[in-house]
Amino acid sequence: MMKSINKFLTILAASAGLSLVSCDIDPVLTDSYPEDVAWSNADNLRLNLNGFYSLIGGYYGSEVENDACSDILKMNGPRDSENLFVFGSAPITPSANRFDLWKNRHTWQLSCCRFLRDLKEHRSNFTEEIALEAEAEARFFRALANFDLAKRYGASFILYKELPELGEKNHARCTPDECWDFIAEDLDFAAKYLPAKWNNGTTNPWGMETHTGRITKGAAYGLLARAMLYAERWKAASDAALEVKKLGYKLYKNPSREDKGYGELFTNRRSSVLSNQESIIEFGYSYDNKMDYSFDYFYCPPSDGGYAEASPTEDLVSAYQMADGRDFDWTDPVMAANPYSGREPRFYASILYNGCQWKGQTLYTYEGSTDGYALGGGTTCTGYYMRKLFDEALPKNGMRSTDLTYYYMRYAEVLLIYAEAMAQQDGGLKEALNALNEVRARVDLPAVSASTKTEFMKLLRRERMIELAFEGHRFWDLRRWGLGTTVLNGTHMKGVKPMKVGDKFEYQLVDCDGGSTRVYLEKYNRFPIPLGELQQNTSCEQFDEWK
Repeated sequence: MMKSINKFLTILAASAGLSLVSCDIDPVLTDSYPEDVAWSNADNLRLNLNGFYSLIGGYYGSEVENDACSDILKMNGPRDSENLFVFGSAPITPSANRFDLWKNRHTWQLSCCRFLRDLKEHRSNFTEEIALEAEAEARFFRALANFDLAKRYGASFILYKELPELGEKNHARCTPDECWDFIAEDLDFAAKYLPAKWNNGTTNPWGMETHTGRITKGAAYGLLARAMLYAERWKAASDAALEVKKLGYKLYKNPSREDKGYGELFTNRRSSVLSNQESIIEFGYSYDNKMDYSFDYFYCPPSDGGYAEASPTEDLVSAYQMADGRDFDWTDPVMAANPYSGREPRFYASILYNGCQWKGQTLYTYEGSTDGYALGGGTTCTGYYMRKLFDEALPKNGMRSTDLTYYYMRYAEVLLIYAEAMAQQDGGLKEALNALNEVRARVDLPAVSASTKTEFMKLLRRERMIELAFEGHRFWDLRRWGLGTTVLNGTHMKGVKPMKVGDKFEYQLVDCDGGSTRVYLEKYNRFPIPLGELQQNTSCEQFDEWK
């Protein structure tokens, strides 16, 4: 079922994505678009560039599925493809890899190269400012496509710096250094020539009314920081993150809300935009009233009319601290008696739990209730549902039209990138703690301290787990930290079974994996070259661990 859901989300995202950068333009209208027309003016050039924006993503369906392959989310259906993967029933092979993007991203990579070639040939049709900005956008998206390949295939894939000769099909894999150098080169160029903020008036050189959602200098530096973190080029990562900070981005905060504004970010509507300086790269939906929005439909609780596809694990929920900064502990009798009282603000913004308020009613997850704990799918097998990412304004069992914002990158992530990269450098621990504590301060959590890199990394890993929950980072983080074989292999994730005893509740820790043991092989830290590539490209050699 999830494959068809993803296709549906992707189709909607593609149509919505054009509205993200839509503008009042007047392209040349004709029955066909020969090359000279396609490159004849800035309006048509803009339409050409718009097509790359779907690379940023849609809403959070694929991110939730990736997180469900980690320790923070659990798919509720036993036969869901994510469960088949984590329990070893559907292992990764060169001919079957649920994370495979080899063909897709190489196609995008070549599309960017083609755009850059054609732009060079028709550059005289544009002002130098427009040409440089267009080149910068295309190179940003080429870097993004290459980064998606790098994090999957150990930064060793077919790296096209320009279009190959016609008929040329045999290419060797690049080295990791070649990969990261080229990504950095493209993003350095993008950061140099993209504006810090697009002009939203009629005086801008493109002659457009709006540039909402277009990538900026901050986007280029932000993606560079993320890529260099994965490359373990710590100084380059912290330098890029610092450039983002210099551009004036800030964490959004609303002290009047229980969640201090953290949850409010994810209910940001295009029709009523929340003014914030945290968004660095975003993708905005802009639906008319007749279009259906499927995310909540597939992930909301049953009482909402949802399919309850995924639920947060107790492994995640227990990581949320108390509001005073103490760690939550089920062995503490006071905490265990009332486990959902006095937790930090991000918990209440992110988790639906037994006894919480949701859409004007009390939601119960005790065994036997409508939204109650059960194994087998259709309801929660962990005792929890997501709250973050859901649109609370949508009616129960109603048409799910919405215009929420998807964040590909937020400033909170950049601060955590900076923190991690600084901690890896001699003398950088103080700055690392300052950045990490800035993220905690948004939700009024007390500052933490560490005297060694090892101590700090434990804090950093928990902070990323909490702050970026359900945004698709956790699986990739565990993988790049080399923790997949310990956290995701030979383990069982936990849930909680609430039980009603009189007018009170008792909570029993349970194995939400139903006794099945998780499997994560060390060779999953670098995915295999797809079999199809090996068959058609004799110069491309499989990684040793996959031979």
